Amino acid sequence: MGIITIKTIPTREWKTKKDRRELVKIFDRNRKKSPKSVDVPRHYMWFKYLQLCLDLESINYSIPKRGGRGKIISSTKVKVSKDIYKDWDLEKVKKSSFSEWYDDDKQLLFYEGGFHYTRGTQYQPLVKRFNVFIDYTNMMNGDFVDDTGGTMEKGMRVSELIMEDLQKYRYELLDRGTGYGDVLDERGTTPQKRVVKDVVDCENSILAVCEGRFPK
Repeated sequence: MGIITIKTIPTREWKTKKDRRELVKIFDRNRKKSPKSVDVPRHYMWFKYLQLCLDLESINYSIPKRGGRGKIISSTKVKVSKDIYKDWDLEKVKKSSFSEWYDDDKQLLFYEGGFHYTRGTQYQPLVKRFNVFIDYTNMMNGDFVDDTGGTMEKGMRVSELIMEDLQKYRYELLDRGTGYGDVLDERGTTPQKRVVKDVVDCENSILAVCEGRFPK
């Protein structure tokens, strides 16, 4: 299996660090000024997820279906519907940035082309899952070396690195003040379970996007 080449989405650098409540206030102000402007981040995330789907398709990636205790019972190959996305110019999606692709015609796709996201779709959770999926998949399938000397199971170590370093800001932003200790957080969930849940949520979004749907 190849390595995902799509990069994670970087954190926006604010002059003053903002928490979730402040970001929601900014979103609400923008919505009042220009109702359609708040759709752009969602359109951006659909574009990024579609880029990820196309990249996964190119490396013959399959999404596992898990049964009890996480046992893999089947898998589904990632395959983007070329019929559904016939007006999206998929070759340009693969090679372009969102700003290069998102012209007036492409913007209309979301309003006149029948591409609607699920009510309640939120930017920050989508970014977190997107980033976590890429980090976790590449580290688990690549040449990851445990700098602790191999004293911890690989999936657990990778999950801790993602939560404590690579995606630390994203988790803190969405935790709404809750923290976690060395092993369990306040809700009794290990870092590995939290990371794997985000991976699974992202996998569900990937399969939906392949079919022209964009869930929250």
